[in-house]
Amino acid sequence: SNRHARALSVSLEKNNVDTKLCLEADVPSGQAIIFLEKGGENSIIIIGGANNSWPDKLPTKLVTAIQSAATVLLQQEIPDRINLAVAKCAKETKVPVMMDVGGEERELSDELLSSVSLVSLNETELARLTGGMKTDTKGQCIDAAKLLLEKGCKEILVTLGKDGAILISPKGQIEQEVLEVDKEKIVDTTGAGDCFRGAFAVARAEGKDDKAALRFAAAAASLCIQVKGAQPSMPTREAILDVAGLKASSI
Repeated sequence: SNRHARALSVSLEKNNVDTKLCLEADVPSGQAIIFLEKGGENSIIIIGGANNSWPDKLPTKLVTAIQSAATVLLQQEIPDRINLAVAKCAKETKVPVMMDVGGEERELSDELLSSVSLVSLNETELARLTGGMKTDTKGQCIDAAKLLLEKGCKEILVTLGKDGAILISPKGQIEQEVLEVDKEKIVDTTGAGDCFRGAFAVARAEGKDDKAALRFAAAAASLCIQVKGAQPSMPTREAILDVAGLKASSI
């Protein structure tokens, strides 16, 4: 009777997403109600639903998949206890874990921070996680990110909207400018951050250097904001490579 679950499964499979590890719960699927504003900005109400209904322990088949993955991407619409369990599981076999702070607004424990390889967040989320540190400028964002590095995380990826993104680590910083899009072509920013972080994770998993990974992610996000809807706006690899000016063999 859960038509949202059926629609989601069909959409994922249509786009060649492997759903064999998906779990089922006797509750409605999670939903996001999106309020789209003039100019493409948005506000979102999240209804957790099945996303909050995880078993007490990670299923064996999921543990096997995690520990053999190229990378693992977590986010805040999944319970903290599951994120921590997955991060620890991945760490046992040295699988990189990227923590996306987007989604439900809540704190990250020091234990989780020290269990992931990279934390990705925007300037507002960075201010929240650092106790209200200023994040109005790139310099302030770098200073705030260093506080998270001190808690055990190896890298911080800060997305800055129209000002691009910065990858911060003990080795220094790498900046990525946005790939410009004509203002009249920007129709919906919903999912742009998810798109950027997902594309970055893919590029990293494929062994690309930081600059190439950041450019690939920026190209993906620039395409995303030109299409309405969270799922329909996710671009294809071919489109991203074309916009990024990268050859298929290079990413």
